[in-house]
Amino acid sequence: METQEGKTYLTVPHERGELSFQYPAFKGTYTSVAEQIDKAGLKRPTSAETASLVYEAWKNPKEESSLKIISILKNHWLWEFTGNLYLPKSDEEISNGVILETNPKIENGPNGISSGVKLIMDKNSLIQRLKDNDSLVKFVPFGYKIGKQAQKELEKNEYIIKRYGKEGAEKIAEVASRYKNNPYLWSFDSSVNEEETMMSALRSALDIGWDFRDGLDVVGNNWNDNGSGHAFGVCSKEK
Repeated sequence: METQEGKTYLTVPHERGELSFQYPAFKGTYTSVAEQIDKAGLKRPTSAETASLVYEAWKNPKEESSLKIISILKNHWLWEFTGNLYLPKSDEEISNGVILETNPKIENGPNGISSGVKLIMDKNSLIQRLKDNDSLVKFVPFGYKIGKQAQKELEKNEYIIKRYGKEGAEKIAEVASRYKNNPYLWSFDSSVNEEETMMSALRSALDIGWDFRDGLDVVGNNWNDNGSGHAFGVCSKEK
């Protein structure tokens, strides 16, 4: 991971090129972090971009910036600006699965209270974008494995591939291998009763009841928009 002078930027390999993130991370609710990134003139990180950042952090885990990223995963979480629209089973062409959208619109709660945040994901417009092969919209039918799974299962999981891309799925699976226990995918595995919009996040070492797991959690059903999230703004090529 390369650190640049002036404002601090972390430059990492990404797909066929490189990607730079402003450092340190922005902190807060999903809404406030999005607003902070926008105000700084940066891009909100996609799931695939987040995968590249975390992957590079674990390649050199003793670096100061890497330690900070790994600590955020352990003690808080990283927001990924990918919306999840879960659809119930119906007679419609697209149903019984989840539509993933990069950077969906955000609507605050009453009086700007971000704990009431809502992702604005219109089913009909998203379905049309799917038909138009919009690269920012994907659909995954139910049937993918959720919960605890092996590293290779995570890498081949259709939800993970659609959310992170093939390269990103490989990177997330490799990151998962750095933890003691198997990764865990938080999502729905069958039908939902009604349309549900959920946020995406990445974290580790979540305390589940009496089971304190040292494992990576990929979250696709986050509804709690509290202030413990972080995200690194992505720099444009013109920075």
